[in-house]
Amino acid sequence: MLQLFLSYAHEDADRVRRFWGELKRPGIEPWMDYQLKLAGIWNDEIDERVKTCAFFIPILFKATQEGAACRFFRKEWQMALDARRTFLPVRLEECALPEALAEPLVTEFRNRQHEDMFPSYENSLIKILRTLHEAKRSGVFEETFSCLGPDNVGWRLGGWQLDDADSTGENSRSIRGAASLTPTQLLPQRVKQTAAIDVDLPDGPLHLRYRRRLRLSAPLGGEATFQVVVDGEVVDKASPADSVEDDWVTKSLPMPDLGATRATIEFSVTASSELNYLPSAEAWIDDVCIWK
Repeated sequence: MLQLFLSYAHEDADRVRRFWGELKRPGIEPWMDYQLKLAGIWNDEIDERVKTCAFFIPILFKATQEGAACRFFRKEWQMALDARRTFLPVRLEECALPEALAEPLVTEFRNRQHEDMFPSYENSLIKILRTLHEAKRSGVFEETFSCLGPDNVGWRLGGWQLDDADSTGENSRSIRGAASLTPTQLLPQRVKQTAAIDVDLPDGPLHLRYRRRLRLSAPLGGEATFQVVVDGEVVDKASPADSVEDDWVTKSLPMPDLGATRATIEFSVTASSELNYLPSAEAWIDDVCIWK
């Protein structure tokens, strides 16, 4: 679990709480001091959380620029510096550091990556989420799809779309692909929708895990299929003859040993028929992981 500590001036707690809520993702745990459980020893709890966080996130705006040395958020900054935490400064608006800030802190702020939540709050949030996603990754590849899109860049969704259905919670989503025939066009027809991404794979045995929901229908001689393909090799598939999967199902399977290479991972749904327009294939994909 990637633990984050949000340090801020209380004049703008509402904006910070919104930001806190949007950082919550599978495997990412942001914390701000309104969550304190033991008011009598709150300094001790804050001190412990600062010392153990993976990222210390100072939230900067006009109130922090004008904040005097006695303000507690400035004490938190010093605690994080002393504990050698990784700073990730975030500015909610145009502002500067407080005057008379200790030089080691000034250096820390200037030497660290920072993000401005303006002029585009959404684009900046995507950058932050991708930075945090990469920091928490423990396997070769992980993808859980946030409310803002894929965690990883490079997806080619090819008819698949972000969907509100998810299997992991915490602001997560999934991608949904649907293939159906068009009654206004002549038969035979074959419709295929493919979501793909290129992944750098290491040498040695690998496993793929993902979660899915399927709706496959192919009456009267039609076909409807779902497939997972790694560099042209089918590693998983399903048809209407298989069990219905209206609920999320976790699939875990070995991947072909391709050696150290850059491989294409594809998820596809296909519907086809020469007789009627009834076949359809629909799939939701979430929580994709590749590990050794």
